[in-house]
Amino acid sequence: MISKKGKFWISRVLVVCACALLVYSFVALDITPTPPTEEFGFKDGNQESSSSPRLVFMVIDAFRLSFLTSSKSPMSFTKSEITKKSAKLFDAYARMPTVTLPRITAYLTGTLPSFGTVLTNLATAEMKTANWISRIQKIGKKVHFFGDDTWIRLLPRSFEKFEGVTSFFVSDYTDVDNNVTRHLDTELSNTNHSWDALILHYLGLDHIGHSLGGSSSKIPEKLKEMDDVIGRIHKYLKSSTSVDQESYLIVCGDHGMTAAGSHGGASPDETRVPVVIWKFGREEGNKNYGNQDDSLKQPPRIEQIDVSSTIFDVFNMPIPIESYGISLINYFSDDEEEYFEKQHNQFRRIVQAKHLAISDICDENCDYSDKFIKSALKKWFLTVQSELIGSASEVPNKSLGVCVFLLLVALTLSMGLWNLHLSKSDFFIFLINITYFASSLIEEEHEIWYYLGSTVVAIRALRNFKIWNKTEVKSIFFLAFLHRIACSYTQSTRRRWIMDSSLLPPSIFSDTLDFQPNNLNTILNEYPIIVILTCSLFWMYGYKQSKFHIILPMVSHFLRLFELTQFNEVLMHFIRLSILPISYSTGSVLAGCLPLLLAIVPVSQILLLLVIYNMGKLFSKLNLGSVEFVTLCMSSFFYTGNSNSLSTLSLTSAYVGLSSYQPILVGLQLMLYTFSGPILFLCGCNASSCTSLLNHLFSYRISSMCTSLICLYIFQNHLFIWSVYSPKVVYDMAHVIFFGLIGLL
Repeated sequence: MISKKGKFWISRVLVVCACALLVYSFVALDITPTPPTEEFGFKDGNQESSSSPRLVFMVIDAFRLSFLTSSKSPMSFTKSEITKKSAKLFDAYARMPTVTLPRITAYLTGTLPSFGTVLTNLATAEMKTANWISRIQKIGKKVHFFGDDTWIRLLPRSFEKFEGVTSFFVSDYTDVDNNVTRHLDTELSNTNHSWDALILHYLGLDHIGHSLGGSSSKIPEKLKEMDDVIGRIHKYLKSSTSVDQESYLIVCGDHGMTAAGSHGGASPDETRVPVVIWKFGREEGNKNYGNQDDSLKQPPRIEQIDVSSTIFDVFNMPIPIESYGISLINYFSDDEEEYFEKQHNQFRRIVQAKHLAISDICDENCDYSDKFIKSALKKWFLTVQSELIGSASEVPNKSLGVCVFLLLVALTLSMGLWNLHLSKSDFFIFLINITYFASSLIEEEHEIWYYLGSTVVAIRALRNFKIWNKTEVKSIFFLAFLHRIACSYTQSTRRRWIMDSSLLPPSIFSDTLDFQPNNLNTILNEYPIIVILTCSLFWMYGYKQSKFHIILPMVSHFLRLFELTQFNEVLMHFIRLSILPISYSTGSVLAGCLPLLLAIVPVSQILLLLVIYNMGKLFSKLNLGSVEFVTLCMSSFFYTGNSNSLSTLSLTSAYVGLSSYQPILVGLQLMLYTFSGPILFLCGCNASSCTSLLNHLFSYRISSMCTSLICLYIFQNHLFIWSVYSPKVVYDMAHVIFFGLIGLL
């Protein structure tokens, strides 16, 4: 017979093992080396062009398509080049996950990294897959690199000259780009012909988004700076490339940026990036750009992996068989017959190697000059690419099964700590996991918890009405009021409220359109009287111990009315400090996290954390049950703007107070900020005194992760497997680890 203490520790060890196995399984999908290109590729043409082409490959991190195509875009030079047909713009689709490492991998190899690259994005390992940088180095070309040091970790022995800048210190958006641009004086000098490929990766735009937001006034300035760099490179290549040579300039984004300045999700702002290509020298005038009337408004849609195949063709190298890209070289050459023959041979061999059920449309004696054949081949290329992309997303099925088994055992042991005293309402909470089988409900999970939070509070209020306990009735209504305030705080950032109004269902009552929710942060800044009234309610309700942190916001926002910003900032720091003794008075071990937590959260969220803390106090006062505890604690996670999308992770707070990249501290601060809602709620209700309730919550999170893994297995061929179901697994894993650690305190 296993003791309670034994069940407690065994359940947590099993959870750790399951999480470790899951991480390893996904990461292993990305580190499996591929066979040499020479063995599996095709070798039409010479290995090296006699004219020795040159390439400048410039990546602008977080460069979404609208940054270039918008009428307000400050990138006047690049836009004019596209309009004049001197450059070709493509609308490239960046597949999930939209973080830097997998997107660089796509550009280099033409392959589709698995979702495991999200977990290895902070610890890049050497690339084993065939890529164009290693290939051109092997044929004697020289590559210089300046920018994001992720490239150097991926290819540590491939650059003749290089300098890396850290990609994780997001508060620096000036020096990080200046340290790249300062090398251009040497690299673009007329006397310097020491490189065949020059790679530049600028991080400043991405860092502005993370630290200042996607609408910062610094973004137009940075875009103008990048446009000037492009113009400078263009001028050099234009003047230094002779008529018998070829030079290419490719400018692209690795991923996009949301309105909040983040990325990692699957929204159009994150997945649509520009790719702009210039060709200089030989056949410069023979560019098949097609109809350019709408070149900025409706550029051709391509896959990011197509760029890799294009660069292989630029250097006349065989395209690896593991590359699924369709070369774009036909836009820059008149020799279409050779292009179609090469691309057809490439995809035909891939279809044979992958045993895909796709019939070939050409035989060995195909006439590639026939217009009908060309049109049919274009459609066939897209069909093959789509099938390859769909079949390339691997899920480690055996590992998923083992993880589910380990978690079920851990769940059984964890539930044994309750002595199996489960009420009907407890089972109801576990039934929420059924909603994970609908992708839309995963994306809108916060709505489910908000609704359940209101429901359980309303049910408790009705019960108290029957017995008419005046004190409890007041408390339960105040809890409902705080729940509604917390729900509204970040509501305008949710997907449902930022959609085009034409896509939303019609309103039942037209008058309610005038009362659509706005961002509570903005309201509080514009109308300080709301803060004063809200804080007064706390005072009137009797929280005498918190009077210090109630008075200070009132005075602070009063000073804001008179634009006394310096005094206001000082008082905001006092507000942070004033909350500490209140939380310490609860005796919660979690209070030890508060000094760091309150230092990294934005000032605008101080009031929200105060609301969540007092909700915890009310929960403890009302002596509510496990259902209310799980519901309100889960709601508190979403109050602060979290979702099941990686794009809502705030890297800004992860770097507060750091002067350099320190992975452990960055990870700690990111975890604290992400779970700031549950931490404040648990501080309010004194988590150390509700061990049984925490065990209920931990067990629910285990069951949630089990369900997510089952969904991942069932829907592994679903359209949203990497954009919805995989991020959900990552978040559930983080929840299990976090609440498992809380139970140890």
